[in-house]
Amino acid sequence: MLSKLTIYGIIVQSLFLTGLLAEDSNAQVDNVKDVYLKVNLNDKTLGEALTLIEFSTGYRFTYDKQKVNLNRKINIKASYQSVYDLLVSISKNADVRFRQYNENISVTSYVDKNFHNKAVDVAQEFTIAGKVTSYEENEPLPGVSILIKGTSTGTTTDLNGQYKLLVPENATLQFSYIGFETQEVTIENQTELNIELKADHEQLEEVVVVGYGTQKRSDITGAVGVVNSKEFEDEPIIQVGQAIQGKVAGVFVAQNSGAPGSALLVRVRGTGTVNNADPLYVVDGNPNVDPIDLVPEQIESIQVLKSASAAAIYGAQGANGVILITTKQGKAGKSKLNINFSQGWQQIQKHLPMANATQYATLYNEGLINAGDAPIYNDPGSLGVGTDWQKEMFQVAPMTSLSVSASGGSESSKYFFSTGYTNQEGILVGSSFDRTNLRINSSHKISPAIKVGQNLSASISNTESIEEFYFAGVLARTLTANPEIVPRNPDGTFGYSTTSLNSVNPLAYVTFNEDDTRRTTLNGNVYADITFLKDFVFRSAYNFNITYSENIDFVPTYFLAVGQENTNATLAESTRRILEDSWANTLTYSKNLGKHNIEVLAGYTMQESTQKYTRAYGAGLPDNSSTDENLRYLDLSTQSPSVGGNGGSYGLLSYLGRTNYNYDDKYFVTVNFRADGSSRFGKNNKWGYFPSFSLGWKVSNEAFLQSASWINNLMLRGGWGTLGNQGSLPNYAFTGLVTPNINYVYGVNQAVFIGQAPTGQGNPDLKWETTEETGLGLDFLAFDGKFSAAFDWYRKVTTDMLLQVPLVGYAGVQDSPYVNGGSVLNNGIELMLGFENTTPSGFTYSVSVNMAHNKNKVLSLSNAGTEIFQGVSFIGDANVTRVGDPIASHWGWQTDGIFQTQEEVDNHAFQTSGTAPGDIRFKDIDGNGIIDADDQTIIGNPWPTLNYGMNGSMSYRNFDFRIQLQGVYGNDIFMGLRFRTEGSNFFNYTQRVWDERWTGPGTSNNVPRVNTNDPNNNMRSSDYYLEKGSYLRFRNIQLTYKVPSAVFKNTINMSVYGSLQNAITFSSYPGFDPEIGTNDSSNPLYVGIDEANYPVPRIYTLGLKMGF
Repeated sequence: MLSKLTIYGIIVQSLFLTGLLAEDSNAQVDNVKDVYLKVNLNDKTLGEALTLIEFSTGYRFTYDKQKVNLNRKINIKASYQSVYDLLVSISKNADVRFRQYNENISVTSYVDKNFHNKAVDVAQEFTIAGKVTSYEENEPLPGVSILIKGTSTGTTTDLNGQYKLLVPENATLQFSYIGFETQEVTIENQTELNIELKADHEQLEEVVVVGYGTQKRSDITGAVGVVNSKEFEDEPIIQVGQAIQGKVAGVFVAQNSGAPGSALLVRVRGTGTVNNADPLYVVDGNPNVDPIDLVPEQIESIQVLKSASAAAIYGAQGANGVILITTKQGKAGKSKLNINFSQGWQQIQKHLPMANATQYATLYNEGLINAGDAPIYNDPGSLGVGTDWQKEMFQVAPMTSLSVSASGGSESSKYFFSTGYTNQEGILVGSSFDRTNLRINSSHKISPAIKVGQNLSASISNTESIEEFYFAGVLARTLTANPEIVPRNPDGTFGYSTTSLNSVNPLAYVTFNEDDTRRTTLNGNVYADITFLKDFVFRSAYNFNITYSENIDFVPTYFLAVGQENTNATLAESTRRILEDSWANTLTYSKNLGKHNIEVLAGYTMQESTQKYTRAYGAGLPDNSSTDENLRYLDLSTQSPSVGGNGGSYGLLSYLGRTNYNYDDKYFVTVNFRADGSSRFGKNNKWGYFPSFSLGWKVSNEAFLQSASWINNLMLRGGWGTLGNQGSLPNYAFTGLVTPNINYVYGVNQAVFIGQAPTGQGNPDLKWETTEETGLGLDFLAFDGKFSAAFDWYRKVTTDMLLQVPLVGYAGVQDSPYVNGGSVLNNGIELMLGFENTTPSGFTYSVSVNMAHNKNKVLSLSNAGTEIFQGVSFIGDANVTRVGDPIASHWGWQTDGIFQTQEEVDNHAFQTSGTAPGDIRFKDIDGNGIIDADDQTIIGNPWPTLNYGMNGSMSYRNFDFRIQLQGVYGNDIFMGLRFRTEGSNFFNYTQRVWDERWTGPGTSNNVPRVNTNDPNNNMRSSDYYLEKGSYLRFRNIQLTYKVPSAVFKNTINMSVYGSLQNAITFSSYPGFDPEIGTNDSSNPLYVGIDEANYPVPRIYTLGLKMGF
């Protein structure tokens, strides 16, 4: 934002000050005692006298017309005398006094107490110098107008914000700059004066990126959310999605995992498809950038295109919303060097209460007895407390970040360079992430008509992963580990259980399983802008994203327990190479014709994506390969060698256009059109066409509201548009596929022949998923920009959803074909409120609230069956997508307490032959007297009915304080972890089972009896697993202290800061963390399920920033 204001300021201020003699005023002007003239002032008014003197001498008189009576009569006969003597005579005639400031002479009345006793006074002059910077970002401001009040004498700041000016004593200087509040300062015997100008939100017209161009924020007619870097700087975040969490209404963000470097779940205005529902990320005009590659410290601003009318310019790629990211650019002026170092410490937010060794052995014996088996622990009490595996596996993990950036340049060439390093250890032993990054942005104005530039980014990251989710994950093993196992024996070997054969030492498991990924990326663009015929700009940009990743999965020989050993060391290596590039060419015409303002954009883009995946596996590596990495090569494997791989490419050709028109800054129209042709569709439906339009009425500019000066902006908005999506469609779904190298066995001798077989049935009639959206909105700004509000309503329908139809086995193909067979409705409302103010004492504060409600409903699933299920290991189907309910609704049986007596069992619908008192009672939904699959129903909703965020800040003198709260309301979590911790036979139990299990009639109606065989299938998918997912979290609390620049003689800007992220969470959820995203980023139906997900940590951070 400041970079745009800087450019505007230089241009406008230079033109303005041309007429104000805006140069350094070092030349002396003659003293009034040394200038002589002869003028007749007989029978003249004071005003006429002053005009005659100005005409004769070149002096300029300044005065306040309300205080100085210019009609006073003067009678002074003509005589040759000094101006000084003449002014003395006028003073006596008109009761005024004079003071000379160079060529300017101020006039005041006698009653003005601030005037000197002398009738005529000549102010003494001296030189004052200093620097003008922005208060918000402490950056130098070039082109600031500096005037001596009451005169036309002044100067402007240079490219580094520096100025020097000859001023009279006791003068008042006025500092003014477009987009900032004018400031007046009276000089008092000082030769240096540094000024900080605050942004003026009333005159500030923020320019935001809207896709292939920019618009003034107040002129946008679509729904666009904006987050500037100031709102997330210095927060300990790794991914860009964390920067917008809780800050943009209508954008739902959840961390899929708290593991270092893990991905986020981001949904814009709900989920409209069972395919890939992630938004499109565009960085500096470069589409399809993976958000994991973005470094928050290098981001200037983030724009979220929420409505179809705003995102339609991206057509087939914008159905799930578009997130536009602008990275930092160089600014004209002195080169700057910035260093930001932070050190953080992460810890688990809470531990889950689990049974100790004595309790576990008691429960295990009880479960065996209830199953009709003999107990195995003779004296559970002798085991004591045992091992608290959470204390062994969770750690206080360091998190270090260092970034260094340099920027600067001239009006013709600017540069921004940034490099950084981040290292994040995981709070679970065995997990870590580190990233080294580099960014080089520059722009060069070759001539007044030609500008070229590039935005380049590179990163190398290393991820040490542990198995997550599912019940074989490290966290699940941690919670369910037998507490009688010791982490290590006295000889250093790992402890193991001799009683619970499948209960594994989780510390040993992490140690023996290595899963490391190294990822190298290079992305960016090069571009050229050519301006011609004054109103036309042609832009050509080549964008590219290159990714190379290598994964090594090594498992040595080990022994964890009886039945839990690996006798052959294995090694799996895989590589993935992805190249995505695009070429975009646009032509923009802009013209202002009186009250008519028009901008027309037309262009085309060509995109191609190619990827190749290769994998090799081998077993039987040398036993000592566990300690000698030089022996970890596939050539050394002796068993089960295998290789495999795949690859493919697809292309997208697009034509796009947009027209923006407004009349008299009151009535606005935006029309978009895009046509996309994809190689993933057959010739019948290769092209998709996506139009949109939006209207705006800036009511605040109407004549009937001009008297309401307290209203700064009132805009009514409305729009309609369509968007496309090809989801996760394979490259060749439109045609049949044949797989080579298939083994066929023929004849009596069972000879093996190599052949080919059809594995996929194509559908040449496949076409684009299409999302149609209608929306209305309102933007409001009042009280000199202090109060702001925005409201949006939308209705979004996705049709022709791409689905796979299961085929019967005799169809002769392995993979199900794709069809267009479903529709989904999302409708909702969004509200944002904000207030900011600065008191006379300089105390600045702000608060903002945003909230959004979205309702999701499947309208049809034609041609693809009536239900799409998502299963959970061992439990069964836990989520379902079906007509009339939200996507991925929780699915299962409804429970009705615990059977207390055999009579209750006998009088209820039949469940199983082994059902007994103490088991869960399931509801007979269809009333047929049998509990079966037909009694399953919708039991919960994984999607919140309300997402909200609250952000506050306070600033006084050198202290800045920020706080952010974020939460959700109304969703349910399927706590699948309970299958292992409350119902399985050899795993440890939660403390809840110990405290609340059924042990006899009337003892419990919440937790069933312990039974190692579970004859009633108590652990089937049901609302027994369901918990409320609502929460309110103190997402970030941060305090910053700016060290006074005078400490370093204005050569260094330094600030220190401390933050606490995820400080407090208010929630009834009994698991680790209610922030549950998806367990499979490629499957949008796997949401709201907690299978021992890696918890989000609490983070303490201290940091130091220095600018030179």
